[in-house]
Amino acid sequence: MPKNRAKIDILSTVIVVALLLFGLLILLNIFADRFDGTETTFAKFWDRLNFEYFNRQLGNILLSLVVAIPIATLNYTRYKPFLKGVYFGACLLLALVLLIGENTRGMVGWFTLGTRTFQPSEIAKIALIGILSKSAAQAVEKRGKLVRFGDFLKLLLYFLLPFVLVLLQPDLGTAVVYVVIFAAILFAAQIDWKYILGGGILAVAGAPFIYMVLSPAQKARILVFLDPTLDLLGDGHNVARAKEIIASGGIWGKGLFQPGTLSQTGYVPERHTDFIFTGIVEAVGLVGGLAVIAAFFVLLIRWILIARNVKDPFGRCMIVGCVTLLGTHIFENIGMSLGVMPVTGIPLPFISYGGSNMLASLLAAGIVMSVYRNTGGQYAVGSGQ
Repeated sequence: MPKNRAKIDILSTVIVVALLLFGLLILLNIFADRFDGTETTFAKFWDRLNFEYFNRQLGNILLSLVVAIPIATLNYTRYKPFLKGVYFGACLLLALVLLIGENTRGMVGWFTLGTRTFQPSEIAKIALIGILSKSAAQAVEKRGKLVRFGDFLKLLLYFLLPFVLVLLQPDLGTAVVYVVIFAAILFAAQIDWKYILGGGILAVAGAPFIYMVLSPAQKARILVFLDPTLDLLGDGHNVARAKEIIASGGIWGKGLFQPGTLSQTGYVPERHTDFIFTGIVEAVGLVGGLAVIAAFFVLLIRWILIARNVKDPFGRCMIVGCVTLLGTHIFENIGMSLGVMPVTGIPLPFISYGGSNMLASLLAAGIVMSVYRNTGGQYAVGSGQ
């Protein structure tokens, strides 16, 4: 164990808490009854507020923290004996959801639990990071880097099982996240370039087959991304409205709980999940939107710097996987609101409404905290088994 164990990464904690609180505030703003300027007293202002999604999201955060805080507190090397079970458990849930899951807009990806839903593909992202990191670290500890085909094949098989199950839902956005996580952990394990070249060739060759298994709705989203005029009443129209809301925010925004906001009218669908960034920019403008992006950027750079200083390959790969998970979500979510990425249903970490993604995001933060706490960001740790 390190002599100077770090207790907590203050910067990461402050940013994550700030994003969580800001997300609650945005949910309260966009679900409020539309303000009209007559709210001259606190009582009238209070009557306009709708706490339904605020309370639900607060519950999501608290439940997620019940799991994430112990993860952050434990020595991350103690995860290893459980990772294979967690991974196959997540894959089992991905298989079960295909059989008994709820079908929403042509995609089967959720279990219904009373008034709430659970999306196993979100938890499977964390499970995938864990099992890939463990396998990659074992190869690095033996040979210094990922060079043997047998080691690469093992990681590839671990990746393919949840990837194929998610494609069958079909959930292209989540499948893309899995691909990026897989690639990032391979790079963190210093994979031999011949496998990168081979993987690139296979990806290009397999793209047509992946496209074939997508649902008509998924194919349409890709085509609409390339040419929004193909669906002016559907996804193309939604993206156009998202851009309109973002543009209406101007430099400084219309402000929170103000009259004349489009977000409060439901002008764009999924305003609390997929397109929540539109409500952010409308309220706090370009400056506020850039501030949110900057907060995410600082958080991810902070985690990358921690990973660079961690000598233990398992801890390093885990952090790289968590950085990739959040970074891909941020890029896809904001990108589709701006029209530079297809509409894929990817939420914004710590801000978008949803219990499954909140749990995955806070688990990722907990993993990074655990590695930082038990390495001081610079010490090697025994690998464990």
